[in-house]
Amino acid sequence: MRIMISRFLCVMFMATLAVAQQSTAHNAGPEGSIAEPALPVIDEQACPFEGCRFGSWKASKRSTVYSSWQNDRRELAKLTPGQEVTALTGVHITRSPDHILVKRDLPRLGLQAGDIVLRYMYVGEGFANIWAKGAWHKEEDCSFITEKNGDGCARDCAAIVTEEGVKEWWVKIKTSDDKIGWVLVSNNFQGMDVLAE
Repeated sequence: MRIMISRFLCVMFMATLAVAQQSTAHNAGPEGSIAEPALPVIDEQACPFEGCRFGSWKASKRSTVYSSWQNDRRELAKLTPGQEVTALTGVHITRSPDHILVKRDLPRLGLQAGDIVLRYMYVGEGFANIWAKGAWHKEEDCSFITEKNGDGCARDCAAIVTEEGVKEWWVKIKTSDDKIGWVLVSNNFQGMDVLAE
């Protein structure tokens, strides 16, 4: 009787293990890596460049203030050039990441020539959040990447941007009359960069 129970438990264990392996394989990408992140990728409290700061900003061109950064937003107000606001926080949205082709092996990241790196939010000084071979590399030194226009690479130019992604940076602002809303940032404010002063 004990032998039969032991065999039964052994069969049940093997069956459970097989189901678990099938489930893992179903969620995996090529060569067993985890599938790339679902889009869009949202980074909250984002100030995505070197010297970036929230606080006192001034509108440099007409901009629309919305109720939210999300798709169901509605228009609340308009900013005019010279109007002062207080920037409170930001949200970076990667609708599609940059695609980067590795040309030479990069042992530090476990990458080989021909691999593709996905780049999401830039964080400044050549650092960015990237996805490679099924793993996040947050605030990774990306000085090895050459941009599509030939700029960017500082040393060991082992990869090149083949496709530029689509990204947005929305900032929550407060106006002088206490209206609070969200603005899509696109060269429409002064005072964002502490290094520019």
